[in-house]
Amino acid sequence: MRFLLVIFATLLGAAQIASGRTSCEVHFEQTTSWKGVLKQTFDNSSYCAFLGVRYAEPPLGNLRFRHSVLMKPKGHQNLTTRGSKCPQLHLKLDGDEDCLFMNIYTPMVEESTREDRPPYPVLVFVHGGSYVLGHDERDIDGVDLLMDNEILVVTFNYRLYTLGFLKSDENNIAGNFGLKDQTILLRWVQQYIRYFGGDPNQVTFAGQSAGAGSVTLHLYIEQSRNLFHRMIALSGSMLAPWSFLYGGRQCIQNYLRDLPPNTLEQLRSTDFRGFLRGESWVKHTIFFGSMVVSCFIPSAEEEHQDNFTLRSPHESILQTPINPVPMLISDTALEFEGLRGESDKFDLEENCPNILNDTVRSLINSTMYNFASKIVAEGEADSLAEVFQTLSNTIDLHYPTLRLVKDLSKTLDPSIPVYFQRFEFDGKFGKSRNVYYPQYLQYIIYGAMHGDDLGYIFSPYNLEEALERPQDYEKEWEVHRGTVELIANFIKYGNPTPTPSKLSNITWPPVNGKKTPNMLLNIDESFEVRPITEDIYSQQWEKVYDCLYYERCDGIEV
Repeated sequence: MRFLLVIFATLLGAAQIASGRTSCEVHFEQTTSWKGVLKQTFDNSSYCAFLGVRYAEPPLGNLRFRHSVLMKPKGHQNLTTRGSKCPQLHLKLDGDEDCLFMNIYTPMVEESTREDRPPYPVLVFVHGGSYVLGHDERDIDGVDLLMDNEILVVTFNYRLYTLGFLKSDENNIAGNFGLKDQTILLRWVQQYIRYFGGDPNQVTFAGQSAGAGSVTLHLYIEQSRNLFHRMIALSGSMLAPWSFLYGGRQCIQNYLRDLPPNTLEQLRSTDFRGFLRGESWVKHTIFFGSMVVSCFIPSAEEEHQDNFTLRSPHESILQTPINPVPMLISDTALEFEGLRGESDKFDLEENCPNILNDTVRSLINSTMYNFASKIVAEGEADSLAEVFQTLSNTIDLHYPTLRLVKDLSKTLDPSIPVYFQRFEFDGKFGKSRNVYYPQYLQYIIYGAMHGDDLGYIFSPYNLEEALERPQDYEKEWEVHRGTVELIANFIKYGNPTPTPSKLSNITWPPVNGKKTPNMLLNIDESFEVRPITEDIYSQQWEKVYDCLYYERCDGIEV
């Protein structure tokens, strides 16, 4: 019955368009107007989708390996289909270099009502994908409850892999082009989002995985100052080993040596497909612990021809952010636990400041082998491979997220709140658990995996089935509505529980609050505020982390 109501509401919306009652049109000036698509949420709220909006000039020819250039709205356009994703290699070559598109979802249906109501808070979402994969709608299967909560949503593409992050001093290529795309997108939002009913003074910059690595880097990027007013980082951190390039010079030189072109002019004129050969992702990586890291990720950049500055996040985190805004930082209970490939190897290459010292490297490797052997001897794990698998998950995601929370809480005034969330609920809206990874899991334990939380913020991937059989998804719907309420409140007020939550019946204190500090919100079948704790893997890695990044090696023991 519920599904039939949704169909009826959609048909009603189409009839409204035909009658002229609903337009989904915006007018910038006499020669520029855009028309979007009228849509309906499953709770029967109308909203408009403007798809395939260009926010920057196509990064082609002389604009390849350069800072993106903002594109002003122009012309009369029907924005009804998404633009191409940026070039990437995932099983096959996909995407096109002309890819700097965004999608705008707004609760504003009638342009004439824009002046009659307060503007909508804006959520700008950065997709994940290790800086090598992904696109504007990656793992976003709808925006229904966000529309019902009157949040304007922006999703977008940014340049990836070599076209987005190649750095070559010899060729005067500065790198960080994907981050520069993100800055230009934020500038576009500041200038034009009001035409869609959005509030440029209430922009929340959010991301998941590598998207979270990106938004946390923007806290310290001068060129992003005042472009966003709150931040949400889901399962990612600029302090993660995959989020910033310290070494990698040899890795990049090897890549460039394998390419036919060898001058900047040739690199700009060659077909983009030549940058994404099948063996590239495997060959041009750096080994870190028990995982591999691409050498095409964000890197240090002093003010360059692109007028863009990015410094080491491990230095930046010791200072107050350039953009000190309320923050909501989150991880999932498992992330990739149970999924990592078997490896009894632990080694570190050059992607951290202190690893070039052979003595330190040998000391750390010995320390980690001794730690793993002790865990196995005490019966806490069956093998070294199992320990290194768990440790890899800690190094990759859990510890960098926790360290970010701790360090920000030290540098930020308590008036700038930092909220920490752990998403544990293991339900049927989790796309990673139920679609992407079930055949790759080595063992199954309860908890949300990396990306599962997105199905409880955005619409679930199995929405149609969940609407047809709501009795089979009662707990999923309850958690979904409760999570969106918290997220929407944070976007609107900078506080997820400005009053005690109606749906989850909790008050969520910030980590750096004065009354009840160092607490997190755990989201499971019930929502519960708990003290922040660290397991033995995080405790062990903290000693190594301080040695690798700050040369404080006193805690390392062989």
